[in-house]
Amino acid sequence: GSKSITNRALILAALADGETRLQGALWSDDTQVMVAALQQLGFVVHVSPDLGEAGNRHLRVVGKGGTVPAGGTASEPMEIFVGLAGTAARFLAAMLCLGQGVYRLDGGPPMHARPQGGLFVALRELGYQVVSEKGNDCLPALIYGDGPRPGASTAVSTAESSQFASALILASKVGRWEIGTLDETPSPYVEMTRQQARDFRPGDTVI
Repeated sequence: GSKSITNRALILAALADGETRLQGALWSDDTQVMVAALQQLGFVVHVSPDLGEAGNRHLRVVGKGGTVPAGGTASEPMEIFVGLAGTAARFLAAMLCLGQGVYRLDGGPPMHARPQGGLFVALRELGYQVVSEKGNDCLPALIYGDGPRPGASTAVSTAESSQFASALILASKVGRWEIGTLDETPSPYVEMTRQQARDFRPGDTVI
C-alpha cells in the first residue's frame, strides 16, 4: 500500500456519495490518523485485516455526498488532532472548509513548526476564514467551515510542499473551486492527485 494514495483516497471516498471499499490500503501512522479524524467527524469507516499483507488494511468508507458534518462554535470548536501526520493536517484543512461551523486543527509539537502558510493563504483567497492561533500560519488553527464556494479560484506554489495543492484539488470538486499552481515544472505528486481525483469512482478501489 501507499500512504500518499491511501490518504488521498480516504478524502475522496468521504466526500463521495455512497460506499467505497479501499482494498490494500497502507496502515501507517498517517493513515491511522486520517481514519480516526474522519470517524471523529462522523464518517463511517470500517477497518478489517488484509490477510495477504500485515501492513495493509481493507477500509470501507461511507461517504456523505459532499457533506462534511458540522463543527462547533468559535468558543467551543470541534477538536481534530492529527498527531505528526502532515498529509492528514493539510488534506483535512481544505476538507473542513466545506463543513459548517468551527474546527480546531492541531497536532503534536513538531507539527506546530511544519509549514502551512501557502495552504492557509490559498484557503483565504477562496473566501474561507482560517486563523492560526500563534499568528504564524502554523498549527494549531481554527478553520471556519462555510460550505462550497462556486467559482472561487486560487493558485498555490508547491515549493514548500506539494501537499498544499493536493489538499485543494481533493476538495475542489465539492467546493467547486478552480485550483492552479504557480510552478513552471508540475509536481509529480500534484499530477498524481489530479489523476486520482479525476479517475475516482465510488465503489471498489484497489490501492
